[in-house]
Amino acid sequence: MAQERVYVAEFNRTYADNIRKCARRLERWWGLNVDFVPHKTTLRIERPPDMTWQTFKDALRSVINPRLGAVLVFSKRTGNVFLCSNTGNQPGVFQRID
Repeated sequence: MAQERVYVAEFNRTYADNIRKCARRLERWWGLNVDFVPHKTTLRIERPPDMTWQTFKDALRSVINPRLGAVLVFSKRTGNVFLCSNTGNQPGVFQRID
C-alpha cells in the first residue's frame, strides 16, 4: 500500500489573492487533490505517489504571489513543517522549521 502523502498548507498572498483560484490551479495544472478546510486560507492537499517532492514544491511556489507570497506546509505523515516566503533574503526557498 502506498504511503499517504497529505499536507496542510496555509497560504498568505496567493495567486490573484483568491484561495479558490489557487485551489483550482493546483487541481487543474498540477493534478493535486485539494480540499478546503474551515480556515479561510488553508488547504488540505494530497500529493500523488508519482509526484516528486521537488515538483510538489514547484506547484506550491506557482500559486503564491511572486513578491509577497508565502506558504507554510505541514506534512501529516512526518510532522515536518516547511516555510516558503518570497520576501526576505531567500525568496522561493523551502526551509524546514524545527
